Amino acid sequence: MSGDAVRCVYALPKDLDPLDRLPSNQGRSSAVHNLVSAFGLLREERTDGQDDEPPKNRARVLSTKLASRAELEEFHDPEYVGSLLRGYDDPKIDANNEQDHRSSDLKRNPEISDAHFRSEHDEELEEFGLEHDCPRFSKMAQYVLAVAGAALETSRELREDRADIGIVWDGGRHHAQRSAAAGFCYVNDAALAISELRRQPTNRALKKLDRVLYLDMLDIHHGDGVELAFWSTSRVLTISVHHHDPEGGFYPLSGAVESSGPAPPSPAASHALNIPIRTPGALSYVCRRTILPLISAYKPSALVIQCGVDGLAGDPIGGRLWGFGLKEMGNCLEAVLQDSIAHRRKVLLLGGGGYHTPNVARAWAHFTSIALGRKFDLEETEIPLEVEGDVDYGPTYTLDVSGLERASSEQSRSNGLQGDQGNLEDDPQLQKVVLELDRHVSVLQNKYASC
Repeated sequence: MSGDAVRCVYALPKDLDPLDRLPSNQGRSSAVHNLVSAFGLLREERTDGQDDEPPKNRARVLSTKLASRAELEEFHDPEYVGSLLRGYDDPKIDANNEQDHRSSDLKRNPEISDAHFRSEHDEELEEFGLEHDCPRFSKMAQYVLAVAGAALETSRELREDRADIGIVWDGGRHHAQRSAAAGFCYVNDAALAISELRRQPTNRALKKLDRVLYLDMLDIHHGDGVELAFWSTSRVLTISVHHHDPEGGFYPLSGAVESSGPAPPSPAASHALNIPIRTPGALSYVCRRTILPLISAYKPSALVIQCGVDGLAGDPIGGRLWGFGLKEMGNCLEAVLQDSIAHRRKVLLLGGGGYHTPNVARAWAHFTSIALGRKFDLEETEIPLEVEGDVDYGPTYTLDVSGLERASSEQSRSNGLQGDQGNLEDDPQLQKVVLELDRHVSVLQNKYASC
């Protein structure tokens, strides 16, 4: 990192319309970017190369382009990619796509309706998971290419040492598989980004980012797609904190603490770690007690952090299961970022789940302020008037999202990641998880002691 200033770059795709059409999160992309911008957290990149503003004050906007088909196929199966892009009529979909796609004629072929496509391709839709929770939708191809493009371009900024922290709130689609969509996720931008980070920098004087740690810490669901993508390598350590209840059918059923990668003597043993939690207040506890020691033991060159917030109170999917407040989530992210900055590690922040649009916008605006070292006071920070009409931020019209009543007492006693957590020390289920992770900390410490 350059000097004492942390250089932050913020991915803002040129056309948000396809991103706003994602069936599970309609309108969310614009709501997030509008709120972040309204808070004055962004600055446009100057074309004259001059910059008289301290970079820590605001994030540099990276106006990202669509990815190419070839870039998608760096991870995804070509037949799956073909199915994602089928029915669109722009021949440039395979090109480098340098044009501003706000005026692109990449669009749905009007001669191919969804009903006709389904009748002709039922088996293909089922094979590639393009039904049920991941249906085809208008401008799906642009959506997929925009998400991948944002993650890839931002990763290159980090790899080439043009930034220290990158933010891609439209990314974090952690359930997508190599050959299928799953769990509202059509493209595994996290896997694409990790591979891009690990490439040799164009500037050979720069050190390669050899080891990347993927941290799925705030999303309530297990990061199964990313874990599976890097299951057999020690070059990437995946850590997922999530709700785990296979008996109750909680998606995606995977992620037991006993699942930790291939069995020894594989070099990838202990490199796919899972931290299932249910206990109120446990997020702060496992961050301090387990996550920070794991990062220290692995000594990564870069972190990719998935910041889905469907465990926030009020979320229609995960709010009643976790019901964390935004303060607790923000404190955990801040602790990891401060540790990464102190050790000069590159960090890529991705979005993810979150189905209460006003609260998602609140959360990611808050996380952006933390990345910039301008952490907001949640209760005192009001929603700017210019975005009030876009999304309903009432009745408080502040950034704060309070946790469920059962967790609020824990939060009120907690200052950052400390506080009275004696009840968690006595929780047998949580302590079983912590002790299992302690074993992996030891394995990683021994493996990377000389690094």
